[in-house]
Amino acid sequence: MDRDNKRARAAASSSQAREQAREPSTILSLTEGPLTQVAERLVTANPRDTARNLAGFKGLGKEARTAIRGSQPGQETELAKFERRGNQLGRSAVELTWKLTSELGYQPDNVALEQVRAVSNIANYLTPHMQDAVVNRIGNMDPASQALGALNVAPNFGKFNNENQSRILDQAVELMSDPNGNIRMVAQNAIFQAYHQMDPNQQAQAHAVPGLEPILRQMPPPQHAQERHADLDAHIAGLEAAVHATGTQISYEQLQRGGLIGQAINRSYSQARADLQESTRNRDRGGR
Repeated sequence: MDRDNKRARAAASSSQAREQAREPSTILSLTEGPLTQVAERLVTANPRDTARNLAGFKGLGKEARTAIRGSQPGQETELAKFERRGNQLGRSAVELTWKLTSELGYQPDNVALEQVRAVSNIANYLTPHMQDAVVNRIGNMDPASQALGALNVAPNFGKFNNENQSRILDQAVELMSDPNGNIRMVAQNAIFQAYHQMDPNQQAQAHAVPGLEPILRQMPPPQHAQERHADLDAHIAGLEAAVHATGTQISYEQLQRGGLIGQAINRSYSQARADLQESTRNRDRGGR
């Protein structure tokens, strides 16, 4: 009887070992195809987070790097193409940030207002420290300029991190009780501009401002037409050249042009991400 039990236990143990050998023990045990799908899920709407996600994933080892770059020499995978484009845009955004924020803390308020307006277009590329510096600069202005600062960054409210979103909203809400009617009007418009980028708690905070709730509840979300470029790589190269040509001398025209370049960087990232998502859908449909 004992001998039979030992044989049964040995057979069960051997079967379990074979099953475990067939199952991936870590994420890197996956084959290239499924591992690539894991990497694709690390791509988000936030370019800075995405770059960090993919860099961390590649740091797992050779298998992870192959999942992004592919195993065929000379052939660029769709994910590798996206990463290359994202890196190019990221470098341009970093250089543009440095030029748009030159001496931000020392410029007069009227110049600083244009600087924060321009750089807010690439707020999702900024480090947390630089985001803090932009919002701090607004907070160090007089109330009238603070209201304009909140209005200037409001179209890009969603590009800031949660902490700085809260700080921008708090500034605008506080200014809604200012005795100066013009300041209240500008602060109100800032809240309107940012409203559809707010999370539910932030929207509730905006609703609590006396007189705003009836207006906010009837505000339709803005419509954004997605611009597309037939040759996105050439467009990204053109943006790189435009950033290189942007100087650090501060003028209204230069800051306005820099802000437009920042908008184009974000639109290009959105198209690159959309192209990757479309290629993924096509691959998945083809695999059915």
